[in-house]
Amino acid sequence: MTEARMKFQLRDSGLYCFSSDEWQRVGGWIEVIARTRLSNKKHGHGALLQWKNMDNVLLREVVYARNLNGDNARQIRELLVDTGYPLEPGNVSWARLQRYLLEEMAKAPPSTTVDRTGWHGPIFATSSWTAGQADEQHHFVGQLSTSPLLQESGSLQDWQNQVGKLCDGNPLGILSVGVALAAPLLKHAELENGAFHLVGNSSTGKTTLLQVAASVCGAPTFVRNWVATANGLAAVAAEHNDMLLALDEIGLARPEDVDVATYHIMTGASKLRANISGDLAAQTHWRTLALSTGEVWLSEVFQEIGKSVKAGQENRLVEIPIFGKFGAFDELHGSNGAQEFVDALKSRTRHYHGTLFRHWLERLTEDVDDLPGYIQSEVARLTEQWKTPHMASQVVRVIRRFALITAALCLACRNYLLPWTEAESVRAVHQVVGAWLRSRGHIFNSEEHRILARLRDAIYKWNHRLVDIERGDYGRAIGLRRKVAGETQWLIPKNTLIKELGLRSRYTREIEPLIQRDFLETNEQSRGTMKIKLRDRSERFFALWPDRIKAYWEALPDGDGLSQFPTIPTGDSEVEEDD
Repeated sequence: MTEARMKFQLRDSGLYCFSSDEWQRVGGWIEVIARTRLSNKKHGHGALLQWKNMDNVLLREVVYARNLNGDNARQIRELLVDTGYPLEPGNVSWARLQRYLLEEMAKAPPSTTVDRTGWHGPIFATSSWTAGQADEQHHFVGQLSTSPLLQESGSLQDWQNQVGKLCDGNPLGILSVGVALAAPLLKHAELENGAFHLVGNSSTGKTTLLQVAASVCGAPTFVRNWVATANGLAAVAAEHNDMLLALDEIGLARPEDVDVATYHIMTGASKLRANISGDLAAQTHWRTLALSTGEVWLSEVFQEIGKSVKAGQENRLVEIPIFGKFGAFDELHGSNGAQEFVDALKSRTRHYHGTLFRHWLERLTEDVDDLPGYIQSEVARLTEQWKTPHMASQVVRVIRRFALITAALCLACRNYLLPWTEAESVRAVHQVVGAWLRSRGHIFNSEEHRILARLRDAIYKWNHRLVDIERGDYGRAIGLRRKVAGETQWLIPKNTLIKELGLRSRYTREIEPLIQRDFLETNEQSRGTMKIKLRDRSERFFALWPDRIKAYWEALPDGDGLSQFPTIPTGDSEVEEDD
């Protein structure tokens, strides 16, 4: 019988082929479960194989047709042999196994492969399990090539009793759990990536909070650290797509890498690179919420390289000071001191972890069609409750991220996944938001607040250092004063104002808030200045409206807007639970 007409037979004892008038053994038991391809059905065609090794352990892996039917077929052979598949000696056996797998692949039912964690339509896939229902089964590529990112130990009830209950009464503990639960909701909330950076002295419980967050998803090894290049951190972020990214100790990283990573990770896309042929390589994209720790603030990190923190970085990496009666904690749940409590919490996260995340995704995928509408309305509702009249857009963006965490916590409580109430979830996150705002110092856009505060101080300092414009020359005075339609206007020489307010040489973006608020009048839009002819010469001034500036600050009794942040009932008060 020729090889072209070869027949195969799969028995309990292995795979056989009929050749030379007899059944000859090819190798151990192996079958093709499904014909696989990526969701676009154009690329990534292959087969889902299942086989037993010499220890009778059942193994599964997706292999690509381009390898099985190409020059890289040796890789698949090495994979099988390395895992203990009993392939008969000789090249003939491998050639027959190749033919069998290709023929079976063509007949197998279709299914979809995914090559990264996270959402794929209604399905949430990980290398360990898949949640949700779709028209086809989904299988993860590369299950045997890497150690599983998500590991489980103990039951959900074990985690609730041993870890979750110790978070009750500890706002930062509840927040840490909330960040892990909120990460898979970024897509449905239509929010950008973000990070929360816990800052405090050594031995205050920062790393313990990180381990609590990690225990939602997996073992303590789920926590990564900042000691990596910016590109390395981006690769880690891609591996944690739609999941928590836990990063420990920012102070150990190079400031240059932190500078790049705060933009790179949060942007959610890898660098543009060329492949070996010079064409543009495919970009990697990801969504993630990060929880970071450190003993230093972002400004201290950048001080080492002579840079200041940009507003975009402050919005992406939200810095939260550690607060609590006992470092990061308020409630020790019967422990004899903070150290005993921290030690117990660390020990318990090592023994009980990973189950909450799987149960959480199983609940989310049950009503995945309704999830975006629900999450977006909850985020909008909570944001509206916490917004204040003067709160700037930068602050509202961060408030919206806190609202997502709150919505996730409340939904998990409603589904009996957490051992505390929805009301406690809201109180905890609200308390953290208040600590963040107080640490930030104001509710305004950073650049805007900086120039407005400097201008406020200057207005009172300059009040008696101006002369009337009729004099035509201000001499040693700071500038000129005049009436326009009955309102006082100050004319401050351009170079004087730049120096007094510490503006950059290219100052137009910095003064834009003053023009938008009608604090500054201009007849030269590109410069932001007022060109006025004085006697025999023209001169450029910044034309300020001092009474408007004073009225603005007088409308803010505390000067920073913090007192406007709404209060919430304490733990002793009754908080109405949602139905």
